[in-house]
Amino acid sequence: MHKAGVFSANVNELINPDSMLEPGRISIVDLSDMDAPYLRNLVIAQVLRMLQARQDELYLQRQANERAGRAVGNPVRLNIFIEEAHEFLSAERIKQMPNLFDQVARIARRGRKRYLGLAFVTQLPSHLPEEVFGLVNNWIIHKLTDTGVVDRLRKVVPMVSNANWAALPNLAPGQAICSFAHLTRPVLVAVDPSPHKLRMVD
Repeated sequence: MHKAGVFSANVNELINPDSMLEPGRISIVDLSDMDAPYLRNLVIAQVLRMLQARQDELYLQRQANERAGRAVGNPVRLNIFIEEAHEFLSAERIKQMPNLFDQVARIARRGRKRYLGLAFVTQLPSHLPEEVFGLVNNWIIHKLTDTGVVDRLRKVVPMVSNANWAALPNLAPGQAICSFAHLTRPVLVAVDPSPHKLRMVD
């Protein structure tokens, strides 16, 4: 880990969580050039731990101000997306590094109260273990043709009709079945593509 230079003892090089929690800001942590999966998972876990700790501090400060009768502004809301979640939260990874899953589970269980959301994005849901499925409250399911994966999702995604399950392999690009906790039943939606383009610049 030391040779990889992933972690720094220089305070000036450390990630500042307050800068990542500015309203309206999007921060992208790109680990695609990191070949070692255990290093990648450690970095993700550290970033999650750091953001959760800061979010907890802000939440407790807000509560203290409310009790003291001081004015409080809008709460800081944070939503974290973990891309390629099957690499971070596969059954093998959880067995090798159970503390990483404990970190994710803690955020998933306590985050809503502290205005902290967590989203898993994966094209290979079959690689995610049952423990991860148990943490998910809301689902956005795009086209899936693997009947084994569809049958597995049937057991964990509530209230989806047989007609919607049957339509899943034939969904057009952008179409998805959305199952959210605040909706009475899942709905079939069309997601508009973003008008913005991501340009990789230094």
